[in-house]
Amino acid sequence: MKLREKLCAFLFEASKRPYRFLFKQKKEAWNLHSDDLINYPEGSLGMALGKFLKSNEFELIDKLESHDVYHVVCGMNTTVRDEVGMQFLLMGNGKRSLYLYATVGICFVLLPEYLSYFRSCYRKGKHLHPIHKLNLRKILNQPLEQIQSDLIQSSKSKQINFLNY
Repeated sequence: MKLREKLCAFLFEASKRPYRFLFKQKKEAWNLHSDDLINYPEGSLGMALGKFLKSNEFELIDKLESHDVYHVVCGMNTTVRDEVGMQFLLMGNGKRSLYLYATVGICFVLLPEYLSYFRSCYRKGKHLHPIHKLNLRKILNQPLEQIQSDLIQSSKSKQINFLNY
């Protein structure tokens, strides 16, 4: 890993607690662990999330659970390149936050070799239903492939109301 990527990884890690404290105090934690998620139905978002967490030796971070769900739904890895790419995808998808803008800005400057990848992630986000508006906790038992398909289809037709999932 390049020194600049290590710096980005350090900044991600160092920012989790302050971000959660400053911006997520009123949010309710899911209180789920990877072992709980593995027991969701085969093919479901919950099981896929559990497998993702296990394979990366992670556990959900209270009040920041949606971040790992985004990785699973969007099929993105946990490399620095993909972590930043996820922020670009979310920005293209309509999410707005100080954290997102700071991440995008800092990493835009620190990792110029990935700009074409970041641009493609941004465009991908533009073509998806706003994932950050979904009640992700509520759809863990739904089939992952159907969720992914619906995200793409609804961005074109606008006929599916994901907020009721």
